Amino acid sequence: MLDIKTALLLWAMEAATLATLLTAIWLQDRTQRHFAMWAFGFLAHGTGVALIGLRGEVPDFLSIEFANAVALSSFIFWAGGLVHPGRAPFMAWAAIPLLIWIGGMLIPGIRDEIAYRIAVYYCASACGQISLAAAAAHHQFSKPRYRRQLAAICALQAVFSLLVAFASIITMPSSIQTAPYAAAAICINLFSSLSAILIGARIVIDRSEERLRQLIRTDPLTGALNRRGLQEGFERLAGPSAIGAPCLALLLFDLDHFKRINDAHGHQAGDTVLLTFAELCRNLMPKGGIFGRTGGEEFMVLARVGELKDAALLAEAIRQSLAAKAIEAGNKVIGATVSIGIAIAPARDANLDQLMSNADRALYKAKARGRNRTTVLSGERVLTVPVTGPEATDEQTDRQVAALKRLMAKAVPQTGVAKP
Repeated sequence: MLDIKTALLLWAMEAATLATLLTAIWLQDRTQRHFAMWAFGFLAHGTGVALIGLRGEVPDFLSIEFANAVALSSFIFWAGGLVHPGRAPFMAWAAIPLLIWIGGMLIPGIRDEIAYRIAVYYCASACGQISLAAAAAHHQFSKPRYRRQLAAICALQAVFSLLVAFASIITMPSSIQTAPYAAAAICINLFSSLSAILIGARIVIDRSEERLRQLIRTDPLTGALNRRGLQEGFERLAGPSAIGAPCLALLLFDLDHFKRINDAHGHQAGDTVLLTFAELCRNLMPKGGIFGRTGGEEFMVLARVGELKDAALLAEAIRQSLAAKAIEAGNKVIGATVSIGIAIAPARDANLDQLMSNADRALYKAKARGRNRTTVLSGERVLTVPVTGPEATDEQTDRQVAALKRLMAKAVPQTGVAKP
């Protein structure tokens, strides 16, 4: 039969090993702060359990009051590590176990009687396990099945901790060795810790794979989709199972004279312009649309629309919002404009390469006609959305252009963007 002291020291060694492994993982990527919090949790728990196991070899204050307080403080770090990946607010009530223990030790009748100390510790531990179960159940940090498994393990530990606390009050043991279910409680904690680590490892692997997929699919500077991500997004929007408006529009953007911005203000200012434009596009994107960066200062939007005028409205909202925006880069204020080419096709027949080629033709005309404007490919004709008022015309004015003029004159107040 494993004696209590040996079991406690094995428990402490397991916790220390886990703390070391989690610290090593965190040091490889310090943005993954939840690994550091879990490591601190296991370090605190292992330290407290080790001090409890050294009872008789270290001063009583260290092996009783201090040791149990350190062990219970681990729930603060564990709960913080669980909620951090989901960017949820920290749960202050994860500190309740520690406060219960401190409060109990301030009462002489509890502090001086080992049976009551055992009961207070396991009641506090049960509260901590309930807080972990709540964090696992309610915070979206992983797949539901993993969260349910973690919550079940924590709930099982909480139930058994309450059983030990109740039995300790009933039997009034004179030492930890004679405490009812003490050895079983340690074994259950060991088993639960190992089970939680296995589930946690699966969560970490899934998150790492998702993060890798995200890195493969996105532009590192702006967070916009790259060409691979755009291709995947196009397949979702144009696939046979896709639902939405009947047409698929491709909007191709080219920031005007971007090289001049870099040359005049520096590449850091240029990056600020790119980031500002990317954020603006994401904010104005219709539901279900996707946004990507195709290279340099070129970006793309894919969206399901009802007809051509919907795509033109979206393009003009983005164009006019950027033109009206003062971009702060350090101590400088920079203005920027964008040229836009639009192509549209029935969603069921859409071909990404053809749409990009058509939108590129329209974009070329937008730049050739003075930049800071939107052009659309309609059949074989490239039409320019007017930018100065109802009297503006271009060399291809016809009924469609006139219709777009009237449309944009009405649409600008609705978008909340002032006419330039």
